[in-house]
Order: sequence, then C-alpha cells, then structure tokens
Amino acid sequence: MENRYFKSIIKNHDKKENFLIGAFVGFLLVLIIAIITNYQIGNTQLVYYESFIALLTFMSFAYYLYSRKFLFSVYSLVLFATLLSYILLIEVKYKLALFHVIVPLNYFFLFSLKRALTFTAIHEFIVGLIYMYGYVQHDGLREVLYEGNILSIVIASLVIIFFGVLYHIVIEGSYKALEHANYQKEILLNEIHHRVNNNLQMVSSMLGLQKSTYKDSKLDEILEKSRLRIQSIAMVHQTLYSHQDFENIVFSTYIQKLVDNITNLNDKDIDISVEGNHISLSTEDILKLGIITNELLINSIKHAFTNQDAKVEISLHKDSNALIYKYKDNGKKEINIDTDNTLGFKIISMMVGQMDAELSLLTDSGFNFQLKIPY
Repeated sequence: MENRYFKSIIKNHDKKENFLIGAFVGFLLVLIIAIITNYQIGNTQLVYYESFIALLTFMSFAYYLYSRKFLFSVYSLVLFATLLSYILLIEVKYKLALFHVIVPLNYFFLFSLKRALTFTAIHEFIVGLIYMYGYVQHDGLREVLYEGNILSIVIASLVIIFFGVLYHIVIEGSYKALEHANYQKEILLNEIHHRVNNNLQMVSSMLGLQKSTYKDSKLDEILEKSRLRIQSIAMVHQTLYSHQDFENIVFSTYIQKLVDNITNLNDKDIDISVEGNHISLSTEDILKLGIITNELLINSIKHAFTNQDAKVEISLHKDSNALIYKYKDNGKKEINIDTDNTLGFKIISMMVGQMDAELSLLTDSGFNFQLKIPY
C-alpha cells in the first residue's frame, strides 16, 4: 500500500515540477541558514533583507502548490534570487562577486537560450550600474577595482555564459533526438491501441452474430453480458489512441461513454449521473473500475428496477490518501456480493481484490456499492 502511495506521488509530478520544488526548498534552506548566521554575528540589516526574501519565496511556493502555475513560480523564484544578489552586493561593499556571478546559471537552466541571454544581459547591466554607483559614492571601492576584482568578475561571467550556451546547444540536440523518438513511440502506441480496439470490437461483433443465431433467452443474456464486458475493455483502448495522454484517463469521460454504450442497448428509461470530472486514473485502474461499473449497471438494468423512477448515481472523489468510488441505484432487489455466485459478481470481487480496495455494501435503501481505493 505504501509503495503504491509513493508511486502515485512520483507519477503526479513530472521532472520540471520536481526540479522547481527542489529549487524552492533548496533556496529556502540557504536563506534560513544565512538568516541564522547573520543573526549570530549581529548583521541585523542582512537578516531583515533575507527574511523578507524568504517570506516572498515561501508565499510564492505556497501559491504554486495551490495553483500549479509553473511559469509564474519559476519567474518569481529567479526574481527573488536575483534581487538577493543585488542586496548582498551592496551590503558587503561590492566585494561579493561569486553570488551575483552565478545567478545567470538559473537563467540557462530554466529558460530558453534566447531568453537566458536576454536576462543575463539585463542582470549584468544592473550589476554594472551598482558597481558604478559604488565607485562614485564610496572611496573604498577604488581599491577593490584596482585589485582586479572587476576583471575576475568579467572573466567568470564570460565563462558561465559560454558554458550556458554550450549546455543549451547540447541539450537542444539531445531534446530533438528524444522528441523524435517519443514521436515514433507515440505513433506505435496509437497503432497498437487502435489494433487492439479493432480486434476486441470484432470479437464483440462475433458474439452479437452468435447471439442472433439462437433463440435461447438464457444464452442470449450470457452472450450479451460477455459482449458488453469486451466492449468496456475495448473502450479503454479507444480512449487511449484518441488522446495524447497514454497514462491518464479522465474517469467521468470514460464512464459516461461506457454508460451510454450500455443504455443504448436497453429500452429501460434510467436516469444515470456520473461525477468525477477532475480525476484521472491510470489505464489499469480505469479498466478495473470500468469492468466493475459494467457489471453493476447491467445487474441494475436486468434485475433491480421494478418502478418507473429508476436512478443510478456513479461517482469518484478523493479522500485524503484514497479514492472513493460509489455506485448507487434505487432498485428493490437486495444483493450480497459475498454470497452471490454469479459470474458478474465473481468478476467484481476479483477486480476489488486486485485494487487492494476496501468494499462497503449497503442494501437498506436500494443498492449502495462503495470502494475505498488506496491512492
């Protein structure tokens, strides 16, 4: 269960997000250490500046965790680091060259080459203005300039810019090769899902033809249920090759298509609602929930309803570290999955076991099926 939880965390964060979160945490740690150090040596002015930057960084980080606005957070993080470099440069009497020299590394790591060069030029221009201001206002700066500090800064800046440009050239070449490989894999995956879907649809059609050759109502029901089971699996592959995301399928979109497919084959008037618009699941999980929904809905249509006001509610929502799946109808038939010996409920029990889900079943007011799935 824990392994599945940590896998879901990794799955829900791509490499860019992980890098940004690491940059936020790392920058905040550096600021906290700097605040403690400067407080101990009595440099209260720097403590105020660093505390202010730390507060802004924390607010930006909290906003990112809330809104997931990646670009806004990248710009805010880089801006705070750059502003801090200017503050430190002034506070230490223009002798801190290292910090503001390495600031352009952020630009080259986080932005395109053109944008990184533009930001670097602006940054170096502002640093130059700060040095000019210090040269005019402070006599002590003249000694710093004569000692060759400025020449070292210029050389270091040029070296960083050179390696930044080289980094982008190498990365861009690797990225294009990777992009081409991913494009080829995407085409292959589309073709695989398309062929699997076609083959499953062919099997479904064959079962439909087989059904039409017999007049046995019991056999017709068995063949029809088998056909719907195959179609529920085929719909997963149809959804996959019609979208670019091969790992996540929106729950409500898939289940609604599944519901429409089942109800179109039946003449009963049933009010069916599906909720879970913002939840995406892996192919494996959506397939299992699709099979469970397929079996439950077929059971409701065939056996549960004796009244005219037939209703079914299907939903999925998040609850702390679990997903809660609910299926509810207002039918009259009481069902016990533990004792029901039909193939449909055996399939449901198998799917529940494979998901390590916790099952709750209430039959006092219709049929209320609930799963708590580790997430």
